[in-house]
Amino acid sequence: MLRTFVLIVVATLVTAPTRSAVADEPAVTLVVVVAKDAKVTSLSRADLKRAFSGEATTAGGVRLVPFNLPPSSDERARFDRIILGMAPSAVGRYWVDRKIRGGSGAPRALPSATYVVKVVAKFPGAIGYLPASQVTSGVKVIAIDGDLPGQAGYPLGAR
Repeated sequence: MLRTFVLIVVATLVTAPTRSAVADEPAVTLVVVVAKDAKVTSLSRADLKRAFSGEATTAGGVRLVPFNLPPSSDERARFDRIILGMAPSAVGRYWVDRKIRGGSGAPRALPSATYVVKVVAKFPGAIGYLPASQVTSGVKVIAIDGDLPGQAGYPLGAR
């Protein structure tokens, strides 16, 4: 039994990643986008958290309707960790608990950044996030706490 335990520990140490999850993240800037004609130009981090946590949030006189990237994407995990302050497993538990308590459901997850752009460009109040390289003319990037991508305080910048 002790030998089995030692083998398991050694196997775990040999196969364990040597770098942190943050170090493994690609150097991609994520941006929060709304339709190009939307009145909103900036949101606080707290408002983003509220919107993507299922709380009713308005900006520019319109209720925000958030759209997520797929749960399996690195971008989604990063957004959840930075904006919601939760690891992917905690996000899943949060939504199950919210559902059990009769709260609203999770924001719809779209299959790719291309779909996020299409939906956000078409529907008033829609808001999403995606890699900066996926931005098109149908959407506009908004500031977070007054900071745009590339500025020192921007929370979703490349790491």
